[in-house]
Amino acid sequence: MTEDTSYSGFKLERGEISTLTFNRTINVFSSAVLESFIEAVSALAENTKVLVITAEGVTFMAGADIKEMSSFTPDKAREFAVLFHRAMDTVEGFPGPVIAGVNGFALGGGCELVLASDIVIASGSSVFGQPEINLGIIPGGGGTWRLKRRVGSLRAKELILTGRRVGAEEALGMGLVNKVVTRDKLMEEVASLAKALAGKPIQCLEAAKRLINSGSPDKEIEAFSMLFSYDDRERLMRDFLKKK
Repeated sequence: MTEDTSYSGFKLERGEISTLTFNRTINVFSSAVLESFIEAVSALAENTKVLVITAEGVTFMAGADIKEMSSFTPDKAREFAVLFHRAMDTVEGFPGPVIAGVNGFALGGGCELVLASDIVIASGSSVFGQPEINLGIIPGGGGTWRLKRRVGSLRAKELILTGRRVGAEEALGMGLVNKVVTRDKLMEEVASLAKALAGKPIQCLEAAKRLINSGSPDKEIEAFSMLFSYDDRERLMRDFLKKK
């Protein structure tokens, strides 16, 4: 695994399992960080089987850079929202599984990053929310529809309209995250899951993710049948029958 620290706002370890780690005292999505993020994640798509996104310190991702946004005109806000959507779409559209290891505040754009990820493991001290309404705006990186898709319309309306924050256990109960562990076990749990996923056939990982995100009966039938052309399918079925 090779490490690259040249990006703005995060460092990157590349490999079959790649890890993107936000490494500022307080992590925020500025335009510069978003541009670097899109570049990095896009470049990983070809050679990375599983992508882990996490952070150092007490903030996973506090959201968009409020200092930068405070001077936006409507036109500039549109440009920023388009960039933000590109970044979150890059995560959701990443070919393989994306695991978010959340170890602190995941608010606004940080929560939207969680929503774009495939599996979310959180420490018990993590906090989630879409508090944009308290700043006179709304979520601008896909939160209005990804949150609805994740937790349902009723919950999404409550969280977005009130700006209320929720702790890890409540987030688990509403289906916002998959699992809650202690802070000291977070990366161990994430690494174990990433290793398990990396051991699965890549064509299955990618087909399943693609279909869950935007599938149909016809697309599923086509993908299912095509998997019978891979050696992995023949080997795994043969091994299963031998054990039986």
